[in-house]
Amino acid sequence: KKYLNKWKTVLQLGILGWILSFLLLSIFNKNIVPDFEAFCPFGGILSIGSKYWLGSLSCQMSSSQIFTGIALVVAVMLFGKLFCAYICPLGTIIEWLNKLGARIHRLYTITGIWDKGLRVIKYVLLYFSAYYTIISSELWCKKFDPYYAAISGFNHDVNVFWGIFTIVLVILSSIFIRFFWCKYLCPLSAMTNIFANILVTIPIIAIYAIIRWFGIDLHIAWLLGFLSVTGAATEIFRYKFYSLTPIKIKINQTACTSCSICNTNCPQGIDVYAKEEVDHPDCNLCMDCVNSCPKDGAISIGSFNKAVWLPPVIVIVLFILVAVSTLKYEVATLVERWDNFEQVENVQKIEFKDMKSMKCFGSANSLKNKIVRHKGIIGLDAYASAHRAVIYFDPTVIDSAGVTKAVFIPAKYKIRNPETKNISPDVLEIGVYEILDSYDNLDLYRMLAVNKFIYGFKSAYGEPVIVTIYFNADSVKTDEIIRLINQKSYVKKSQDGDVHVEVEFETDGSGEIIGKADYATFIRSFYSTVNYVFNKYKSYDATALKVFEIGFPSGENKALQRKMQYLVSHVSQDNAIVRFRSVFTDRAVAQVYFIPEQIDSAAIHQMLLKKKLTYTLRGGENKEIDNPFIFKSPAEIKSISKKK
Repeated sequence: KKYLNKWKTVLQLGILGWILSFLLLSIFNKNIVPDFEAFCPFGGILSIGSKYWLGSLSCQMSSSQIFTGIALVVAVMLFGKLFCAYICPLGTIIEWLNKLGARIHRLYTITGIWDKGLRVIKYVLLYFSAYYTIISSELWCKKFDPYYAAISGFNHDVNVFWGIFTIVLVILSSIFIRFFWCKYLCPLSAMTNIFANILVTIPIIAIYAIIRWFGIDLHIAWLLGFLSVTGAATEIFRYKFYSLTPIKIKINQTACTSCSICNTNCPQGIDVYAKEEVDHPDCNLCMDCVNSCPKDGAISIGSFNKAVWLPPVIVIVLFILVAVSTLKYEVATLVERWDNFEQVENVQKIEFKDMKSMKCFGSANSLKNKIVRHKGIIGLDAYASAHRAVIYFDPTVIDSAGVTKAVFIPAKYKIRNPETKNISPDVLEIGVYEILDSYDNLDLYRMLAVNKFIYGFKSAYGEPVIVTIYFNADSVKTDEIIRLINQKSYVKKSQDGDVHVEVEFETDGSGEIIGKADYATFIRSFYSTVNYVFNKYKSYDATALKVFEIGFPSGENKALQRKMQYLVSHVSQDNAIVRFRSVFTDRAVAQVYFIPEQIDSAAIHQMLLKKKLTYTLRGGENKEIDNPFIFKSPAEIKSISKKK
């Protein structure tokens, strides 16, 4: 007879179907960017820890993660490890791979001393995951989490080696070893076990809280260590937890016929019928044993006879509560108050929406560091998942316009060079609403770049923001520029296909052409000057130095800006070279300052043209990269009268 636990199967397929549908939608529609961590309880629980320790949520955790984490803790304490059986997508895949291994008669269960010893590993991983997350507000487990690595397509947070390693490990081990990842490596499994061990866990947390309350600065590492050690010790030496839950699988030994069908159908390999009450640490109330039992009254869950529907209903109710709580309450990523916030009688606030540059704790903290320098700004609530910020200020010191100016990020973008050096770009000055941060400026860049006669723009604070646009008035009219800016959306080109990006820019009037800029002035105003001094440059008198100047078209290439440090490290290997500059005169040039008595221009020229650049790491180790820079003659030697 085939036994099918329909309740569990429906929930498992529902979760996997939900994930797969959003994954497919994001593949075929680049405008959809699903958050596959939206209901990640592990991140939610650890974020509560970082909220307590640092006052900030981890990464871009939202209310859904926080309330899912709270629901997991409540469920584990009151009902058991329901998440592992019914919701965890990784657990579902592992269970199905286990069934494949059983079908080919290659599935083994680790027992004895090896089983006990391996169980320690997940507590070690939990400790480090929790510790590094809580002290940094960045989810450390993302580096190796197989689910996140696979579903995100190896996002930049993932260590590619460890991501691939854990994915392969999960797949191969699950075919041959019963729940290898869940029993021995999963930090979330260790966390649920700690909360299942509630009669030990709660006193430890309470004692730690009392110690902190008395002013003793006991680091969070001690709490994490005690919880991990007691959880591991209880699981390994007792094989059951000190729990409160009344919802356990119970065996009526009088009615039980010892047919062992429940054992055969238990995914975890637990010896079910030999117990009066199943309190094994791996039991997650999947109900397969109850569902498969052919004898009426032989097995039950708590005081409910064969109520296979009970755990799934609890899961659904908790999920509904999480959804309602998420819609009703919003949890801030970062809440900060400073200066004299408590003493200000009439604190006012201003809300900034759609701040695309604020995506996680790091960017939220960057915003705080940016505005804290401005007098009168005294607080910040940052909501990274919603890209929203609420800033508090003292109206007697600063007004809302001053706060907006403090938040505003100016920018300048050269889109392209004019077609010839004979073209002097026209300069249009126009007000544009809804430009606030670097992402807004980047959106404007992409929108203007579609017209080949628009050469660049600069944005400066104003209400509205003042945007200065350089263009060829003979080839494109201002009406066309205004139309481009006022689009409700634009198409962003990427390697993965076209993405429609919604924007809310709005021009203030038709602007004004304020004049022209000659070609050299235009290039110079957008040129990113580079200046490095080294090898005791300041100790030399200006008359003791010469300048080797050569054309440097690579200096205009923004993509090469990050590699400029390799070039600087390369030339600084010779102590006779003391400074490197990249500037625009009548062309882009590189200027190398040197001591003429110790090196000549030919040697410098040869050094710049080498196929390999030699650079030095902080530890003193030398490495090489291919030289990506282009230098263009003529070159000349210049004297300097004074240092600039």
